[in-house]
Amino acid sequence: MSTGNDPGKVLAFLSECLDVGQTLEAFPELTRGELGKILSLAAGLFKGSGGKGVLRVDGAARGNPGHAGAGIVLEKNGSVLLRLGEYLGEGTNNEAEYKALILGMEEGRRLGLGELEVYSDSELVVRQMRGEYRVKNPRLQELYFQAVKVLGSFKKVIFLSVPREENREADRMANLAIDARGPVRL
Repeated sequence: MSTGNDPGKVLAFLSECLDVGQTLEAFPELTRGELGKILSLAAGLFKGSGGKGVLRVDGAARGNPGHAGAGIVLEKNGSVLLRLGEYLGEGTNNEAEYKALILGMEEGRRLGLGELEVYSDSELVVRQMRGEYRVKNPRLQELYFQAVKVLGSFKKVIFLSVPREENREADRMANLAIDARGPVRL
């Protein structure tokens, strides 16, 4: 998105005219896709009210660091809404775990969920997100702050640590993404 576009200004104008075409005319450097991103950002500023979701996340790295992937499974009312794997390139397992968490929360926000129960087999990430462990690694600090920023989109998020056996589907999605060297959606 070009730096000359102030999302607040665009939203204020759009709210007055409620016309996408008119908004794009008023901001000629803005594309339709960029306007969509601004509206998504604005939607994220308001706490979701679409109920409670269950988010299962896992990260994988082959070589640590090595080829890495993030996997998520997002559920609501016992039904799977989304299974997603994303190839991350080179990274460590802990980086992949955080990126899976961020990806999953972003998807939960996109779907309008207001609350999340997050299940992860990474005790480190769960305890850091609960505030029980300090985040000392500078690369993880950056990812932690990204996660905290997305966390603010929800009314409530609970982080729960589970054994690997209870997180197989998210692990499978992370590994499928590594195998595909790209995104996987089932």
